[in-house]
Amino acid sequence: MSGTRLLLGTAKVDITPQRPIPLAGYGHRKGPFLGINRRLYARVNVFEQHDGVEKRRVLIAQGDIIWWGSERMARIRETLAERFGIGPSDLILSAQHTHGGPQTSTEFCDVLGLPDADYLDSLDQSLFRGVETAIANLEPITIERGKGDCRIGINRRKIVGGAMTMAPNPDGLLDTDVNVIRFRKEDGTAKAVFVHYTCHPTTTNTNYVTSEYPGVAAERLEATFGRGTVVSFLQGCTGNIRPALHRDDKFYSGTEEEVAKSGRLLANEVERVLDGTMEELAALPVSGRRIVVQLPFQTLPTEAEIDERIAKGGALAEWGMKLRSNPEKLRSHIPFELTRIKLADGLSFLAMDGEVVLEYGDYAKELSGDRTLAMGYSNGMIGYVPTASQIAEGGYEGKDSSVYFALPAPFAPETETIIRKAIEQLIREEE
Repeated sequence: MSGTRLLLGTAKVDITPQRPIPLAGYGHRKGPFLGINRRLYARVNVFEQHDGVEKRRVLIAQGDIIWWGSERMARIRETLAERFGIGPSDLILSAQHTHGGPQTSTEFCDVLGLPDADYLDSLDQSLFRGVETAIANLEPITIERGKGDCRIGINRRKIVGGAMTMAPNPDGLLDTDVNVIRFRKEDGTAKAVFVHYTCHPTTTNTNYVTSEYPGVAAERLEATFGRGTVVSFLQGCTGNIRPALHRDDKFYSGTEEEVAKSGRLLANEVERVLDGTMEELAALPVSGRRIVVQLPFQTLPTEAEIDERIAKGGALAEWGMKLRSNPEKLRSHIPFELTRIKLADGLSFLAMDGEVVLEYGDYAKELSGDRTLAMGYSNGMIGYVPTASQIAEGGYEGKDSSVYFALPAPFAPETETIIRKAIEQLIREEE
């Protein structure tokens, strides 16, 4: 078998909670969810390649969840290596970041959602079951890429009254690209499709389970294709981008009807791209590379400062108690993981384990000549990852969110330089 012949196996696994549990992402919601508007799925894609002696497997899986918990990744990697021969650098677990699913980490303040231990265990097992199913249906594929345009989102950072606020900013940075990757079987039909787009799935904030607009788009496309085609939505660096639902210069939360509308808009554009001329990508040996850098925090709080904030009550009290009960969080740096997987000539994925702002995705696109698709919410979650200017400006992404993610302090400005150098290192290794 040729060393560049690529096989793909797929699976789609239902990961909807089997009983009412709390959802994640909005502090105002109390108690277990009230119902299910749209079911949640994990979509699993296992790539395999032989060089005549050895075989290499690469996993790109996407979950209709808010994120993958960093504290569970070591065990997940260990299991994938032992059971399926998937190396620690050869996997991307991507979350589409719906706020209509359960909390999937125990590391953050409760205001972001209370985790359920049974659900966390079942999520891991669902992933492993999906990988097993995917390996059982491996078959040769070719890869095509096309690109469209969709305007669901808007930049959400805007200075109002001299302060950085979360408000619609039509002049802010925005990426409207819809990257569409089709994997064709030998008979020409689609085995799988990747849709890479950049916008928070926060159309609605009701206490109902929903896969949000990415789930609407994926299921609509899967129904159109039929024959078991699996459509994975890969979320970009959308830390400062959200749905453009606003009036009077303020955001509002929409309904399931607006979720469906945005999903249909995205699906329509994907179908338009698929119906047009797509570029077939030349096969290459697949490769994976992971590096870990240390992101520094600003000055850590003293014991007296933690006491003072606990006394204020609310989210600050919860933050202080979280640090007190987990003293290991009072550290000067936090590890940040970047994983690059190269699938074909002109197609690589760069995944990062944070709520990464769009500026970093834009940088990866520019540096690689649009050959690398950057993704946040992958292989874990450390919290928002802002730029140096956003740290200086403050606001939710640059400062306030650190409380909810139980970080000891906002990131230091040199964070941006460290991340840019890491992105450069991974992209230049491809060349």
